[in-house]
Amino acid sequence: MSTNNPGYPQGQYPQQPYPQAPYGGQYPPQAPPRKRKKWPWILGGIILLFVAMAGGCMAILGGAANEIDKEINREVTVTYRVTGNGTGSITWTDKDFNMAQETDATLPWEKQVVVSGLGKTASLTVTNSSDDGTESTCEIIVDGQVKFTQTAKGPFASAHCSGSVG
Repeated sequence: MSTNNPGYPQGQYPQQPYPQAPYGGQYPPQAPPRKRKKWPWILGGIILLFVAMAGGCMAILGGAANEIDKEINREVTVTYRVTGNGTGSITWTDKDFNMAQETDATLPWEKQVVVSGLGKTASLTVTNSSDDGTESTCEIIVDGQVKFTQTAKGPFASAHCSGSVG
């Protein structure tokens, strides 16, 4: 025996009895495990879906706006041509849908204009003079191809060509 530990043999300690369970020898009932709340996950999913949809819509709108901007700034060269004999009054649309006119123009007549904007539309009208036997034909030409044509025969007859050239 050691003198440091009076009354106890070395390596042995007094044993305490185990506590007895109340409730007749059984442990108290355990509470069921707490269920995790589902609403934060549902709310998070709805918010994520909303953000994804908003981002997708913004991407689509941005792409559409870019394409519209390209189309507005794109220019098309249009050739207005009037063939025939005699003279006539010629009216046409210029850039930005401005109207221009030349009266008593000697035929044949030709003019090139640049058309831009969202709705690229060209218009050409020729009205014959009062001379008998006058005939005129209007043509709108884009990229070397006649897009619109019409012929007028007789005094004061008109031919009108118009349409989209874009």
